Amino acid sequence: MKKHQAFTLLETMISLGIVCSLLIISLYNLKGYQAHVEEQQSLIWFKDSFKNAFNYCYLNKRSGSLFLNQDDNKITFDLDGKNGKRKIYQKKLPTFMSIVSASATGYRISSNGQGAPVTIIFKSTLTKKKYIYKIQMGWGEINEIKT
Repeated sequence: MKKHQAFTLLETMISLGIVCSLLIISLYNLKGYQAHVEEQQSLIWFKDSFKNAFNYCYLNKRSGSLFLNQDDNKITFDLDGKNGKRKIYQKKLPTFMSIVSASATGYRISSNGQGAPVTIIFKSTLTKKKYIYKIQMGWGEINEIKT
């Protein structure tokens, strides 16, 4: 009688179960990582757009506004463009982020590129962090504080 060398059905099922378990764990971690990256991208977009709005107002001698809508988690930059046309940049925050408070829901940037001091706070239920942005008077420098 010749001896066959092969895997039994039980060995195959055990190895398949191990591989599937590893795949499920890695997919779960991937979703959390993607949400974390989305949170960071939203915060970076806010800081960059805020700075760009100040620069635009200063260079083009036009005023602009920032609106923080806490009801639908939307951030809107409304800039006066040439010939009466407006430039509007808008972003909705991810569902796990919210605008906790802002000193003012409407923030005005003057045509000389200056604005009043304001504090804007975002809260993330994903990372359990608060992101506090203190905007200085004048040129709108942003100081970020993570808690």
